[in-house]
Amino acid sequence: MKKNIYFIAILVTLLVQMTSTFAQDKVAKLSFKFEKVDTNNVCNVSATSDGLPVKGVNINLFVKRMLSDLEIASVATEENGIASFVFPKDIPSIDGNLSLIARITDDDNYKNTEVTGDVNWGTLVVSDNCNVNERAISAARDKAPIYLIATSIFIISIVWGTLLWAVLQVFKIKRVRNSAR
Repeated sequence: MKKNIYFIAILVTLLVQMTSTFAQDKVAKLSFKFEKVDTNNVCNVSATSDGLPVKGVNINLFVKRMLSDLEIASVATEENGIASFVFPKDIPSIDGNLSLIARITDDDNYKNTEVTGDVNWGTLVVSDNCNVNERAISAARDKAPIYLIATSIFIISIVWGTLLWAVLQVFKIKRVRNSAR
């Protein structure tokens, strides 16, 4: 009986692995086309597979950021395999350049595919560093607020003072025990 259960478990495991191995994932190719229509910035992403347009596939558009990608929109491709995104005008950038990523994710027929491209559609961020020499919580160590420095020194002194007092009490107990003999 146990042998039959093990045999069935192994058979089921092999079948599950074979279905994922022989799944019909197709490879799609994505490409960018950036254009300006009226006053809007439009990003067209073309999806093709084996030279034919891919229709009805959701394509997500992201902007590359420092820690993760910022999702702009998700659009399904049309009959001609093109997904059109109207790009927002308020995405901040230091130099105006943005790295865009178009991605097909979690599609039943097509593998996860992505393409990247650079475009000059970012809003310039001007930083005035007029308060660099002022004391602030977000400043460097030598520009920390006085009350923060005093509080931290006070807390450290209390902790070390308590430890020193405990060690002195141990020596005092030892001295009292030796004098009682």
